[in-house]
Amino acid sequence: MNRLQNASRIAALLLLLLPTGGSLAQSRTELPNDVTLDLLGRCLVYSFSYQRIVTKDFGIEGGLSILGGSGASVVFITGGGRIYLSPRDAAPCISGGLVAITAQTGAGPFSSDASTAYLYAGPGFEYRSSGALVFRGSLYFLIRDGFFVWPGVQIGIAF
Repeated sequence: MNRLQNASRIAALLLLLLPTGGSLAQSRTELPNDVTLDLLGRCLVYSFSYQRIVTKDFGIEGGLSILGGSGASVVFITGGGRIYLSPRDAAPCISGGLVAITAQTGAGPFSSDASTAYLYAGPGFEYRSSGALVFRGSLYFLIRDGFFVWPGVQIGIAF
């Protein structure tokens, strides 16, 4: 009886762990666009991003973040790509690209403009549900004269 119980437990566990047809990344092909809010991440504080899935394993993305106001502002513009390492809706991924930064101030006696750019790359994980929810977590390596490791979380909708 003990062997039968162990065998049934192992069979139940295997059934839970085996991939099903519903777990394949159908939502990535059916809902290839997404808009997300990126907290922390490649623009350091926040950004709004758009991604388009080009093939089942690759997507291109762009984003924008603006900090400051009328007296002084910093604008981050991002562009890059994401490679998916699994065909599932919950999949590891690797992203990389470029962040261009423009800063200007006209406050008080100071008036100045400056621009720079840095690269980003990093491993992450994405969950894209068939109900249009998108969640990503990444660990970004921000690269310019060395590198800085910075986390990021994206939450959004797919359409």
